[in-house]
Amino acid sequence: MNTSIRPLVLSTYNFWYVLPVLVGFLATTPLRAEPTQKPESSIKSQKATSESVSFDLDMLKSRGIDSKLAEYFAHAPRFREGTYMVTLFVNGARKGLVNAMFNSQGELIFDRNLLDKAELVIPDSSFKNPASADSKSSSTYNFVEAYPSTIVEPRPGKEEVHLILPTDALRAPDQVSGNFNSGGTAAILNYNLLAMNSEFSSGTSEFRSVDTVAGFNAGDWIVRSRQTYTSQGNKSKVEHLYAYGQKTFTEFESIVQGGQINIANSIFSGDAITGVQVIPETGLRRNSGGSGAIVEGIAYSTARVEVRQNNALIHTSVVPAGPFTLSNLQLLSGNSDLDVTVIEADGSRQSFSIPAASLGGGTLGATPGYSFAAGQYRPYGDDDSKTPTLLTGTGTWQLNRKTNVTSGLMGASGYQAAGWAVDHALTPASNLGVRQLVSNATEEGVRGTQVSASLNTMATDRLSLGLSATQQTEGYRDLVDTTYRTDDLDWLNSRYRDQYSASVGWTDKTLGGFRLSHSHSTRFDGQPTQRLLGSWSKNFKHANVSLNVQKTMGESGRYGTGDSVYLSVSMPFGGRTLKTYVNADSNRTRTGATLNEQVNDNFGYRLQTERNSHNRETDMSVMTNILPRYTQATLGYSRSGSNSTTYNGGLIGGIVAHDDGITFSPYAVDDTFSILSVGDVPGVKISTPQGPVWTDYSGKAVAPSLQAYSNNRLEVSPKTLPRNVDILNGFKEIQAGRGSVNRVDFGVVSSRRILMTAKGTDGKPLDKGLSIFDGQNQYLTSVADHGQIFLPNIEADSRLTVSLAGGKSCSLNYTLAEKADVSAYFEAVDATCKPL
Repeated sequence: MNTSIRPLVLSTYNFWYVLPVLVGFLATTPLRAEPTQKPESSIKSQKATSESVSFDLDMLKSRGIDSKLAEYFAHAPRFREGTYMVTLFVNGARKGLVNAMFNSQGELIFDRNLLDKAELVIPDSSFKNPASADSKSSSTYNFVEAYPSTIVEPRPGKEEVHLILPTDALRAPDQVSGNFNSGGTAAILNYNLLAMNSEFSSGTSEFRSVDTVAGFNAGDWIVRSRQTYTSQGNKSKVEHLYAYGQKTFTEFESIVQGGQINIANSIFSGDAITGVQVIPETGLRRNSGGSGAIVEGIAYSTARVEVRQNNALIHTSVVPAGPFTLSNLQLLSGNSDLDVTVIEADGSRQSFSIPAASLGGGTLGATPGYSFAAGQYRPYGDDDSKTPTLLTGTGTWQLNRKTNVTSGLMGASGYQAAGWAVDHALTPASNLGVRQLVSNATEEGVRGTQVSASLNTMATDRLSLGLSATQQTEGYRDLVDTTYRTDDLDWLNSRYRDQYSASVGWTDKTLGGFRLSHSHSTRFDGQPTQRLLGSWSKNFKHANVSLNVQKTMGESGRYGTGDSVYLSVSMPFGGRTLKTYVNADSNRTRTGATLNEQVNDNFGYRLQTERNSHNRETDMSVMTNILPRYTQATLGYSRSGSNSTTYNGGLIGGIVAHDDGITFSPYAVDDTFSILSVGDVPGVKISTPQGPVWTDYSGKAVAPSLQAYSNNRLEVSPKTLPRNVDILNGFKEIQAGRGSVNRVDFGVVSSRRILMTAKGTDGKPLDKGLSIFDGQNQYLTSVADHGQIFLPNIEADSRLTVSLAGGKSCSLNYTLAEKADVSAYFEAVDATCKPL
């Protein structure tokens, strides 16, 4: 059939789809309506005002509407029998989306999934439907009998269900944790591979790094092991960062960890130990938050950035020339400094530190509760350090919504420490924190104290301020300071005596946004270090202009002294962004241009060319970001003048082994994740909280990261489904307990859409408006113009009947091809209606 008929068919189909609205309109006209009493069983599950109406059959007939439809639409609005994704409201409060089941009378079925979503009390076993299975997920209840005053208001036109319930039917707040999914078993392997080859006029340099996390989930237990491998030139190093197991005990709102762990939720630095600890579960504690770390700087070429904490490499990545910002770093501790090294393409280095006080680790965002840890200190790498046994405990109390108080003790072989901290919200947008630690290193016979303070505020809608300061006496020691086996005490003088940082940000609609940050540190040997960063940006009609300034003093390396200025102008056009820039420091000036484009979900690239005033040569680089559905890949090439060439490549992703096989993820898999299934259909795109994923050859995919004890949205992109496949429900919202492996199945059916041209035995097309019913006498659709009938899904042996005038019926005889045409939206068939 000519494809030009398709818009006509769809528009006709949509017309008859809204037929209930027209019938509802007729019901409100003063034709003849008489209320009739519904059976008692129906009244209990419907709105109290639901009534039946009768229609003027002659009026319906005169308007071309089959009179048999009056019986179907005579009652209050209702859903057809089956399962539908609806928005649920309880006593006026929106609870979100849920799969709701309805029986043949359009009555809502109260199953366990609906009760959990609505946060309703589970009726006792006497109200359990005896026909339901014993499993928790399939149990159904006679909820309206248990709570007779319940009112159910189905609103099929809006795909909503409203419940009006007595307060004793609502769960208490402490019962909410029962809503979360639990259980499941799977093994995971996350990988982050990076390789760089550099060629100089004086030689070559190779760098390799492999960062992996391996483990499994079973019964809500999480087992993980992280290790890194780095190789540069003839030197290589393997670091085992940790291996541990943990589980959340929801009844205590706490996490128990054991193995090679880092002390967490503590007022003391997150030392690595082999032992056990108990910490509060942040996902189950309201008003709990987290802290993050941001590393900012300017690279002078395509550079590698390394971030270390407690002498362990926690992050490495390649950044292009210009300003860079690293966020979402996996910290080992919120109370230890970060050491950052920027390694340029020519081998030169920049180094600087991020003070722990500026990492945002205040106790106002900490989780209230108690934390305990016991074990043996564990040095990283092959460090020949002492390994004292230690015991520590920290308590955080939320005095009110504005104030948190924390205190803690630590005792170890030859070392004792105590500390306290107070965080107070001066205003809803201002937070002040103060912390003091005191230590006693008995083997050295020294005592000391460390005091730190921080202030962060949004002074106005436009102005933000941040201040932090840390000072310590010469006798103060962290636990790690007492573990070094050396008689050389020069390292004591290389420690920081004081650290200060300040930042200010201001935005104006006319002038743009400004940000300035400054850090100053002084070591015990008197060596000062300063770093200044400033930025300005302004959006114009067709361009964005930004200026970045960096000044360092007291740092080692080629760029340790002097200034750096980076000015850029970005212009978006046609999905691309062209940026021109000038990058000047005390040694040279670079001018260049960069073209960025994210072509689609799977491919993006960046082209850069640059002119160097120092050697009067042109540099160039190419960087691609590839997402071939089941992994992430980066490939890059850069050439600096005629003496330096660099190649780099990387792979990031995860692998999950589960009951149904092995599935690859383009993102790292977190401690709480889900196995997704879209039948056996490959290449289907699914939106997850982490980003889009695609089903593999078996129809499986991984939602790699779910927020524990919160709602997580998963949605199938219908455009990626084959034409002959319909999805029953392309949207899921799940609540996952920490450590659970959730199985989410998006049910699909291989539908056969039929455009049928039906005629009677006399060869004439069936009259417009006649109703079509299936073998269970359920209304399907109505006849459109010229005897055409559009059926969105039909089986080859489906029995179809047509309701004729005078109470008569006829049966549609038709023949379908043995296999459906998957390339066509619908099949065109002829049918003859033979009287019954």
